Amino acid sequence: MTVASLGLPAVVVVTEEFATIASRIAALEGHADLGRLVLPYPLEGLPAEEVHAIAVAAYPRLLELLGVA
Repeated sequence: MTVASLGLPAVVVVTEEFATIASRIAALEGHADLGRLVLPYPLEGLPAEEVHAIAVAAYPRLLELLGVA
């Protein structure tokens, strides 16, 4: 059983490097319409402040994809 099959909002969060594979897997599992938030790649090695800024910038879109914004 998946979160989406329970009728709960679900979003996959991936970096650009994995966006295509995430879409393909979602489609193969019958969730082609699964919300997807794509973050820049790479995140590793970035200063904590920069990662935090990316997260803060992405947060409104995440809420939108979850249907709570």
